[in-house]
Amino acid sequence: MYEFLSFEDSLERKKIRGRVLNTLEFNKIRDTVTSKARTSYGRDLCKDMAPCCDPEYVAQELSCTRQAMDHIMRFGMLPLSGMRDLRESLIYAKADGTLTCGQLLEVASFLRASEEIKKAVSKARSAGSPLVDETEPDICSYVDKLEVCDSLQEKISASILGQDEVSDKASKELSSIRRERKNVAGGIRSLLDRVISSHADMLQESIVTLREGRYCIPVKADFNGRIEGIVHGASSSGQTLFIEPMSVVEANNKIAELNFAEQAEIQRILKSFTNEVVLISPLLENNMGLASRLDYIFAKAEYGVENNSFCPALNEDGRIYLKGARHPLIPKDNVVPVDIRVGDEYDALIVTGPNTGGKTVSLKTCGLLVLMTMAGLPVPAESGSEVCVFGRVLADIGDEQSIEESLSTFSAHMSNIVFILKNIRGKSLVLLDELGSGTDPAEGAALAISIIEELRKKNCIVMATTHYRELKGYAEVTEGVMNASCEFDTETLAPTYKLITGRPGSSNAFVISSKLGLAKHILDNARSRMSSDELNYEALLAKAEEEAKRATELAAENDRLNVELKAQKARLEEENAKLKQSKTKILNDMRAEQKRLLQEQEKELSDELRELRRRSKDMDRAEREKELDKIRRKLRAGIDDLETEDDEAVDSVALSGEPVKEVIKGECYYVPSLGQTGIAESDLSKSGSVNILCGSMKIAVKKGQLMMPTKSQRDEFMRTKNGKTASKAGGRKVSSGGEDLSKVRFNSASYTTSEIMLIGLTTAEAESKLGKYLEDCVLAGIKEARIVHGKGTGALRACVQDIIIKDDRVDSFRAGEQGEGDAGVTIVKFR
Repeated sequence: MYEFLSFEDSLERKKIRGRVLNTLEFNKIRDTVTSKARTSYGRDLCKDMAPCCDPEYVAQELSCTRQAMDHIMRFGMLPLSGMRDLRESLIYAKADGTLTCGQLLEVASFLRASEEIKKAVSKARSAGSPLVDETEPDICSYVDKLEVCDSLQEKISASILGQDEVSDKASKELSSIRRERKNVAGGIRSLLDRVISSHADMLQESIVTLREGRYCIPVKADFNGRIEGIVHGASSSGQTLFIEPMSVVEANNKIAELNFAEQAEIQRILKSFTNEVVLISPLLENNMGLASRLDYIFAKAEYGVENNSFCPALNEDGRIYLKGARHPLIPKDNVVPVDIRVGDEYDALIVTGPNTGGKTVSLKTCGLLVLMTMAGLPVPAESGSEVCVFGRVLADIGDEQSIEESLSTFSAHMSNIVFILKNIRGKSLVLLDELGSGTDPAEGAALAISIIEELRKKNCIVMATTHYRELKGYAEVTEGVMNASCEFDTETLAPTYKLITGRPGSSNAFVISSKLGLAKHILDNARSRMSSDELNYEALLAKAEEEAKRATELAAENDRLNVELKAQKARLEEENAKLKQSKTKILNDMRAEQKRLLQEQEKELSDELRELRRRSKDMDRAEREKELDKIRRKLRAGIDDLETEDDEAVDSVALSGEPVKEVIKGECYYVPSLGQTGIAESDLSKSGSVNILCGSMKIAVKKGQLMMPTKSQRDEFMRTKNGKTASKAGGRKVSSGGEDLSKVRFNSASYTTSEIMLIGLTTAEAESKLGKYLEDCVLAGIKEARIVHGKGTGALRACVQDIIIKDDRVDSFRAGEQGEGDAGVTIVKFR
């Protein structure tokens, strides 16, 4: 026959329970999460929380937890406190019982809380919370299924004022009864006031009191029978009798009838509300189920937020990578984060090191964080961590020797390992502490290796701690098995608790004993009983640990220096930007001031020239006007130049003495390599060159070789252009600066050679130097040049070739041949 299992039963069978939860202290985590729950039924779910082997279920739980954590950090907790436990009240109501005022108030509080939860999530949705992310299971689906019943909640709140108080507004009949009782009570008081005033000497006090629900007056015992009425009791001393005068008996009877009528009406009202609660009991039960689920999810999320935890990625391949993992039960200020990696390149990790060095803590941290992940809990680890959903998590940690069961330490460990070997299912995680200990070291080591081999054959991921040297050697020579060690500071005799993968650890027994004061002759005797191979092995391990520690310290120092350099670079860049901004402001202010002064001078000169024109009758008129117009044009040209510069954005304008940012045909530019100023006769070509006319000499120049002329350079050029400087000297061509072009060529030829050395320069320095050198070669008439840049990384060679490819003056180039410098040289031929 087939066994039918519900989804809940099937899921329950996939949950991990038993002693491994106590061994790895998962129960303590569960108790902490339970304390975070706001509702009793949420606490019930938390108490039943257990790791699950179903990957889909775990992924859904982690997804919901992750969304709830985001909601808490952005909007706070859901208002779940008002979700009362109505389970007993509903059972009683369905059994034809009548709910009390307090129970009905709890129903109203529950309905009100349901509405508040829906409003809170609606607010989160409008703010763009990832709770509505359609790519993940959405915990909003639980909130969307919550139902509200505003009418019943409002009626209960309006009708019931306290645990035992019903409002007059609950019904017209109740209001009428209470109003009539109040009137009757008022009449009784009037009658009793008359009795009191007429028999004041017989009364103990002139007051009206209630006895057994009836209005009475306190009469002195000596006057018993003097006032006709019914005695309802006496004081403890017997000196006072409480008498109901006959004149108010009928009215008191009416009060009693009205009290009975009031209670009957109240019961009718409560029963009516109870019937309405029964009618919506499916709604209430549905909301309680949803609230319990939400409370469970948000309790886990709140735990994660408080412990700075993270939901790791999942896999089914056995991979565990816990980055910066912290044991959640160790205080944050004391815990040392460790990186644990196993299951990818190796399936067994052998952890060694001295006692109290942190081996067992690392083992428990790995196991506990895996169990927490499989329970849908976030884990205290960094982003990038990854955990496998295992079929089983099995552990043998701690000394479980038992005198009652006649089990030694070794026997207890072996019993656990036998249990583990019998209960492996699928991909299992097995954690073994001090494997093979408690017996002969040689036999224990051999047994430990055999057990690890058997577990590996069963497709298990194994993490084991040991002191045996044989297991260290086994890990070194066996593929798929990796050594790891817990670091120990031999100077302070304190463990650092850092887990170092890839290196076996030393027990440091001799060093620790020596530091603690054990006599030297005892240590020497102990060393003499060890073989030289054993001593050398321990010495090598100690040296390797020391060198690794030093390397780690250097790496940390390097990282610190890199951070400081980056900060310094950012600071300098910021200061440079501020200086540039300040420079630009100063130049703009100077330009504005110059413009203002020129405008004033122009106006002043224009006035003076008009006056001069009127008075200078002796001067030749045409000549005078010509000179005046020339001066006026020069002044106007200066103002126009300034206006053009002001109209452009400062960051796109090249100032005097700065490199050119944009080449414009017809503009004036300075060529530093020639020491001359000229006019651009063309726009920038595709190769990045422009033809500059310097006097009668035309030359092709790269844009990067041009500068904006200073005022003195521009003035000199204008004087030369207007014929102020002789353009000829003995029939020879002269440069724009008045320098003989043949002299320029001669000077270039006198110091320019056919070889340039660029080795040792940066690419920026090489680019500037090579550009000037190519210009000098053309002026000197050199047809072939040798550029030495070296081989190195190839950066200089690439820079050189990029420049000469774009230079129109270069006819061809090639790498040097054997005897010329090979690839470290480039040979250039000019047109």
